[in-house]
Amino acid sequence: MYGSRLPSFKTSVVGARAASVSAECHIMAMAHLFGIVALLAMVQVTSGAYTCPNGWKDKSGTPTCAGAMSWTCSTTTCCDPQPTCASFQTVWLASQFLNGGCAEDSKFFDLKTLGVEVAAPEGEAEVKAACCTAFEDAQCSDWAAVKGSCPSGQAFVGTNSAPADSSDGKDLSQTKYHDMCCVDEPDTCSDSSVSWLALQFLGLGCAADTKFWDSKKAGVEVAAPAGDDEVKATCCTAFADAQCSDWAVVKGSCPSGQAFVGTNSAPADISDGKDLSQTKYHEMCCVDEPDTCSDSTVSWLALQLLGLGCAADTKFFDLKKASVEVAAPAGDDEVEATCCTAFADAQCSDWAALKSCASGTFIVNTNSAPPDGSDGKTLSQAKFREMCCETPMECEDYTADVSSSVSQAAASLFVSFSAITAMVVA
Repeated sequence: MYGSRLPSFKTSVVGARAASVSAECHIMAMAHLFGIVALLAMVQVTSGAYTCPNGWKDKSGTPTCAGAMSWTCSTTTCCDPQPTCASFQTVWLASQFLNGGCAEDSKFFDLKTLGVEVAAPEGEAEVKAACCTAFEDAQCSDWAAVKGSCPSGQAFVGTNSAPADSSDGKDLSQTKYHDMCCVDEPDTCSDSSVSWLALQFLGLGCAADTKFWDSKKAGVEVAAPAGDDEVKATCCTAFADAQCSDWAVVKGSCPSGQAFVGTNSAPADISDGKDLSQTKYHEMCCVDEPDTCSDSTVSWLALQLLGLGCAADTKFFDLKKASVEVAAPAGDDEVEATCCTAFADAQCSDWAALKSCASGTFIVNTNSAPPDGSDGKTLSQAKFREMCCETPMECEDYTADVSSSVSQAAASLFVSFSAITAMVVA
C-alpha cells in the first residue's frame, strides 16, 4: 500500500523505456541521488530576526553574512564576544569567601546572573552592578549549595524568598533555611498507583464505581487527608469518558496501514460498562494513514527522467511537497494535482544541483527562477546567475522564518535533473 506507486496509465511506456540499456543505466545512477535528495529535503530550520545571543554584542560598522541568504548569518559573522558574569565567576566566587568582591557590600555573587552581560569597560563597578545581589534579596536556590537538601518528606522550593538572618547579614541559619525553603510534599495520584491498580484488577477501587485508575492523572495532587474518597475523586475516571490511550496497553496497536489516535473518545461498550471490544477499539482509535507525495517519490522521479509523469505537463515532481496528503483515491490524477509543480513556478533552489553562482556571490534560494529554455524545462547558467545570485547579505537585513540552504537546495532538486532528461530519452 505504501511502496513505490507506478502510475497505471503509463506502465506500458515505462516498461518499453526500461528495456533500453542506456536509460536503465541513467536511472540506476540517479537512484543514489534520489535517496540523498529525499533525506536533505527533510532538513529545515526556522529562525527569527537575527539577534546576538547572551555573551555577544553587535559588531561595529556594517558586518556581512557568509552569503546572500539569512541562514548564512551567524554569531561569528554578525557579533563580537561580550563578557558576561560567567566570565568573572571563578575569581569573584573566590573573593566572596575572602569577604571581598560582592561581600564588601553585603551582597553575593549571584549564579543566576551568569548570562547577564557586563557593560564596558568591564571593571569592578560594572561587575558588581551586573552580578551581585543583596543578601536580603536572596532566594532559597542561592543557599542550596551550602545548606543542602530538605528533610525527608519535604520538597525544596528554590524560588522562595530567603533573606539572611545572621548578625552580619551574610548568612542564613539551617533552621530558617528549612522553615522558608522546605514544604511538605503533596500527595499525588502516583503515590497510590500501585495499590489502586491492584484493586482495579480485583473489581475494587475505581472499578467499584464503574471507573478506572487514570494513569494520565499521575501528577495531579490529591487533597488532604488523601484518603480513599479524595483519591477516588481525583484519580479515577469513568469508563464512559475513556480515551483510546486508556485502552492501548491491553488492546494493542492498530492494524497495518492505520494510525493510532490516542485522544479519540473510546467509551466502554461491554455490558458491564468496564471493557471495550477489540472491534470497537479499532473502529474508534485507528484511522487510515493518508497517502502523501512521498509514497510516490521513487516511481514518479523515474518517470520524470523519461519525460513522463509531471514532465509530460511541463512540471516537475516537487520534493518540497513530500509530506503533503494526496486526496483519495490517490491515483495518478490526484498525485499529479498534489505533487507536481510547474517549471514556470520554479525557484532558484530548484536549479542549484546543476547551476552555480560566480565567485563572491551567493544563491538566494527563494528567488523566482522560471526556465528560459525552448522546451520550458531548462534554465541557462547566465539566467540563473542573473536571477539567483547576489552579494553577501548585511547582518541588519536578516529576516525571519527562513528555510536552511540544505532544505531549500534539496527540496526540489529533481527539477534540475530534468535538464538532462533529454539526454536520457534521446
